[in-house]
Amino acid sequence: ATAEPYNRDAIYNLTNTYLAMKDGPKLLASAERLAAIEPLNETALKMVGEGYKQSSKVDDAVKTAEKVLALPVDLKVTEFAATPAGATWAATATGRAAQTATGKPIAAVPVGITVEFLDAKGGVVASQDAQIPALEAGASHEVKVAAQGAGIAAWRYKQK
Repeated sequence: ATAEPYNRDAIYNLTNTYLAMKDGPKLLASAERLAAIEPLNETALKMVGEGYKQSSKVDDAVKTAEKVLALPVDLKVTEFAATPAGATWAATATGRAAQTATGKPIAAVPVGITVEFLDAKGGVVASQDAQIPALEAGASHEVKVAAQGAGIAAWRYKQK
């Protein structure tokens, strides 16, 4: 993960290793890196919460659990393919029954994201915006973007 700081799969595997080892501080640090790459991924956020829990940071664990409850969609990346001239990225957004900390339902809303295509050091080579429509719980939507640019090695996205 140090050689490729934005290699999502390497960070995900490292996070799962720390989870299995019950190493809270390392789990938290790794899970936070993962959630920074894919902030709408329910699994990544739950790993952050578990990292807080294993590090005895109860208030932060509760805040993270509330963030997971309110998440409008769970976005799972299904494809990333880089060529010498550019890259393609695809994900499946699945609607969630979002709710407040007190259990009040949160209406489905459209979500905008910006996908950043990165070089090996994490520099932005190109970026593309995408829109996820308001999705009811369980409904899904495919998101696909492509970018031109040499040296694309990784990706991350941000919610707009």
